[in-house]
Amino acid sequence: MKESNETETAIEHKKAGSSPFILSAERREKLINLASDLIRLPSENPPGREVLVEQYLIQYCEKNNLHVERVPVTSNRANLIITLPGAKENDPLAFTGHMDVVPVSSDERSRWETDPYDPVVQDDRLVGRGAADMKGGLACVLFAMSEYARSSIPPSRTVHFLVTCDEEDAMHGSRALLEHPLMNKLSDLVVCEPTGMTLCRSSRGRTFGELVIRGKTAHGSRPGVGVNAIDIAADIIRSLRTLNVDVSPPTSYWQPLSIHAGVEPDIIPDVCRLRLDCRIMPTSSCDHEIARLKRMLDEIERVHHVKTEFSVEDKREPWTTASNHRLVLRIHSLGAFYETTFSGSTDANVLREAGLTPVIIGPGDLSDVHRENESILLEDLGRAFSLYKSLMR
Repeated sequence: MKESNETETAIEHKKAGSSPFILSAERREKLINLASDLIRLPSENPPGREVLVEQYLIQYCEKNNLHVERVPVTSNRANLIITLPGAKENDPLAFTGHMDVVPVSSDERSRWETDPYDPVVQDDRLVGRGAADMKGGLACVLFAMSEYARSSIPPSRTVHFLVTCDEEDAMHGSRALLEHPLMNKLSDLVVCEPTGMTLCRSSRGRTFGELVIRGKTAHGSRPGVGVNAIDIAADIIRSLRTLNVDVSPPTSYWQPLSIHAGVEPDIIPDVCRLRLDCRIMPTSSCDHEIARLKRMLDEIERVHHVKTEFSVEDKREPWTTASNHRLVLRIHSLGAFYETTFSGSTDANVLREAGLTPVIIGPGDLSDVHRENESILLEDLGRAFSLYKSLMR
């Protein structure tokens, strides 16, 4: 996964056929079957239907001698903490991944070439909703942990797999984990989100909220009497483009994600509501980007004689992990990986508030997710499984 306008460290990839990224045909089939089982369980969020995945994972852990703790988040949603005891207990290694997937709308479903919840293998890719984001990553960590659990040789460090709900929405799952006593014992965190097996030791942050624009209503035949809130919204959207190029690249950027206005055709709308979203580079912060937006809105108010109100709904700060951190060095010791900045936000943006030091590396590519015919390279599954198991060694 490459992000435009971002510097990439040119480190040669170790090819899939090179050690340690080799899987026997039998293990490869088991890994694909595990990922496929998870894809078959619709866990769309919203509304938040992770319970089938949760039940499957609990049963899988019981069959494979893995300890699992259910951590309630709401009355019908929970996180799971799956634990594999290691030779050293006082310096555990943590992985994290989420159970939920984004919904398949009726329009999107019409563009799928297969049933999104009936996974198939086509052209060396596993196809299905959540294949890349992120049932594939879940399967790779679970399969690696289960192989250790069935062997007589424990991993060098105790491994905890933090499996969350609600990552695709408000991140209530990871926020609930901040209160768990285990967080005080954790330091290194591997986030298994799709990066195409590129190492991301930094990540964009995110803030978003609702902008209310208040104009003045009037009869639709008297545009000079009223102030059309949709017209003002259009000016704001155009101004966002200027705001996005206001600093030297690489840059953070604001974007509108939804718009609602109007009562009926005969009335000039006096209220327009915009959902605004900002993706924030590690060199910036949520507060800095919100301040830039508000300065632009102040100018809109001055020019158009209107009122605007922006309500922040969430702040997820960007982050960077040092290039000489032991987890980064350990991953590079297992194979040469490209480095880049993760362009989305993940549970790591929340979990680092507990003092964890994250990196992101996982199977699948962001360009293939949240869209029709989502898929993941089988090669990526094998490489991720091998890397995760080697990190546990």
